[in-house]
Amino acid sequence: MKALAAALLTVAAPAAAQWLVDPQTEAGRQMAAAFSSQWARKPARQMACRFDPFRPFLDYGLRVWAGYSVAVSAAALLEGDAPREVIAVSRVTPLDPPGAPVHLYQRLSVPDPPADADLRRLEMSLGGGWLLGRGSYRVETMVVTTGGSECRREWTVRVRDNSATQPPGTVQPPEAGLWQGFSREGRGHAAIFLHASPVRPRRYLSRLSPWDRQVLLSTLSAVLRDGGFQSASLTVFDLHKREVVFEQDHLRPEDVGRLARQLARVDYGMIRIDQLRQGVLPGDFLQDLVRRRLRAEPAPDAVVFIGARWMGGPKTRQIDPALREAAPPVFHLAFSLPHMPEEADTLSSLVRGLGGKVFNIYLPRNLAPALKEIRQSRR
Repeated sequence: MKALAAALLTVAAPAAAQWLVDPQTEAGRQMAAAFSSQWARKPARQMACRFDPFRPFLDYGLRVWAGYSVAVSAAALLEGDAPREVIAVSRVTPLDPPGAPVHLYQRLSVPDPPADADLRRLEMSLGGGWLLGRGSYRVETMVVTTGGSECRREWTVRVRDNSATQPPGTVQPPEAGLWQGFSREGRGHAAIFLHASPVRPRRYLSRLSPWDRQVLLSTLSAVLRDGGFQSASLTVFDLHKREVVFEQDHLRPEDVGRLARQLARVDYGMIRIDQLRQGVLPGDFLQDLVRRRLRAEPAPDAVVFIGARWMGGPKTRQIDPALREAAPPVFHLAFSLPHMPEEADTLSSLVRGLGGKVFNIYLPRNLAPALKEIRQSRR
């Protein structure tokens, strides 16, 4: 156990990010050897945890993604002296066609809980994922703490869909194949607004799941790649807290990687008291964001919202006439469910109030006609 933790701590990676271990480096070889050694023996200190493997799905970049989430008790994570960390390692081995195993890991700091918290009822959730080509894979995931506890899970993944970018029997980190830059044929500037909220309804919500993050990032990448733009700004917002969590005036490929790490840190568990006292309405908050972007340089030729309809807040009732007059074509790529009735919400009602169009997005094939119309709006 100590050998595995020591090997993992030597591999440098951004906090909260999942990282592909390089088997050609000395640290990577040590980590792989320590993982194999630890997996072959029983855990010295077993901790309670709940694994939830995700089925493979075709994301909006037409790549196959699979992954997991795991909930671990706070009592186990807070064992030992500070600073405390939790580390998750996954070994993904192609079985058919056969291939060499790939190791992915992430490491997170464990925050101190509130003074009056009942540790028996608190849990920390983390998770990860990977891109897969067609085939069968064995996944072995181990979660360890610097306090010495461990839990693990093994399962098999079968991918029947063909990835648009990845050959059979291969494993890549989720960041691989994201947006690589604008097309030379692109025209105009886009103001893109991304709602950092879950794509599907969940009863309990504290952070975006790996699945949510992959859907949001792959949709953003598809808009940047196939929307026909020459440049774009990006504003990522949390409508519940009425705050901006990420902003870039002129988006570059490396910014998407930074955004991936930022989305992993978005926390819905707490809201500041001053935000509640200000009482800014969701619709007013969004109109202020759009107004600020319309005044920036270069002026946008299109405004694109990306976000789920189910968590869009109350309907926007008061639309600024001057804002409607000044707005270029406006679109909303709205993640939706086919069996749920369409109800007015903050995002869709704002877009329609600005004279824009809402596209209901449920499957990857729903995105292509929306992107085609976005491209054609600037002809």
